[in-house]
Formats: sequence, C-alpha cells, structure tokens
Amino acid sequence: MGKMNLREKAVLAILGAVLLYALAAVLGFTVAAGQWERAAKQYRSACQKYAAEKRLIGEKSKWVAAYEEEKAHMPFFEEGKSTDTTWLQKMDELAVKHHISISQRQGGEEIVAGEVLELPIDVKTWEGALESLVKFLHELENTDDGMFDIRAIALKPSAKKGYLRGSFTLTCAYMRSAE
Repeated sequence: MGKMNLREKAVLAILGAVLLYALAAVLGFTVAAGQWERAAKQYRSACQKYAAEKRLIGEKSKWVAAYEEEKAHMPFFEEGKSTDTTWLQKMDELAVKHHISISQRQGGEEIVAGEVLELPIDVKTWEGALESLVKFLHELENTDDGMFDIRAIALKPSAKKGYLRGSFTLTCAYMRSAE
C-alpha cells in the first residue's frame, strides 16, 4: 500500500465529507429534539395558563357579585374621620369578652388598597389561655361588627402556668364615604 492515487483520495474525501455531514445531522437532531421538547412543554404551559385565564374571565360576573356582597358588609366612615379609636375599642371589647389581656397596642397608618382602606393595629403584648385566644381570633375574623384579619401572630409560653403571651398584627378594613 503505497501512494494513493487521485481517485482513492477523492473517494476518501467524499466519504469523510459524508461522515461529517452525518455527524452534524445526528448532533443537530439531538439538540433540536431537546429544544423541541422544551418548546412543546412551554406551549402546553401557555395553553394551560390561557385556559385558566379564559375560565376566570368567564366567571367575571361571579367574582363581581362576590365583591359587591363583601363590599355591602364593609363598614363606612366619613372622609377625614379617624378610625383607630373605633377599631381599638372593638378589639378591646372582644379581648375582654374572651379573657385576653392586651397591655400594649397601637394603631398604625391608614393603607390604601384600591377602594378599601386598611388600618393595621400592632398589639405588642397580649396574654391569655390558648382556648381564649382561639375564640378571640375566631370572633374577630367572623364578626359582623367590622372586617378584621390577623396578618401576623407570635406566641410563646407565659410565666403563668397554662397561659401564652406574644404579639399580633390586626388589620381592619373599611371604606370612606363622601357624606
């Protein structure tokens, strides 16, 4: 096997080019298959999101009615009237009713959340039994005398046996009327 003639060199060159094209095609298909799978997954995700959003848009009247029903239960205060004393008094009444001792509390700044206004009340120190706390929180969130929500709560055992103490943030929701 000595020297290769021109014909053999040409055949080897063509064979090498065909092998390189075949290698490029195999690599291209494997990379493209991975990209195709990712694109298909993104497409399915977008279809699911579209279907969910379409369903919600179709339920718009249901959500508007639910909003209007909740809005009807929302307490209204005159424009410019301070609300913190009202909310502090209602919270204190429920605390006394459920044997929760509140020693440090403070109304925060009014927060605008769309049409609704929120007033956070920071209760720095409270003390009571677990059962009393549960009843107090349950009545706060289910009373017809206002709209309350516990945003944060921390508790730990108290020095008194069977009691807990801690802090919580109560948010009171209401609206303003121009009357």
